[in-house]
Amino acid sequence: MFSEIIELLPLIAPLLVIQLGLQLYCLLDLWKFSKGQRDKQDRLVWTLVVLLFSLFGALAYLVFERR
Repeated sequence: MFSEIIELLPLIAPLLVIQLGLQLYCLLDLWKFSKGQRDKQDRLVWTLVVLLFSLFGALAYLVFERR
């Protein structure tokens, strides 16, 4: 079992890096670069969406909320 995980690690690692980078970009964009455009409750909801739904939450933020 452990050897199977080691074999898949080169395929999984880049996806994890992309996911974490996308989440970090979305959170920075949400909290740092758009101060006056959103109220605090809206930011909190999008933060929870990005954190709880990982890649799909970050993509949803980029598609639906970022203008």
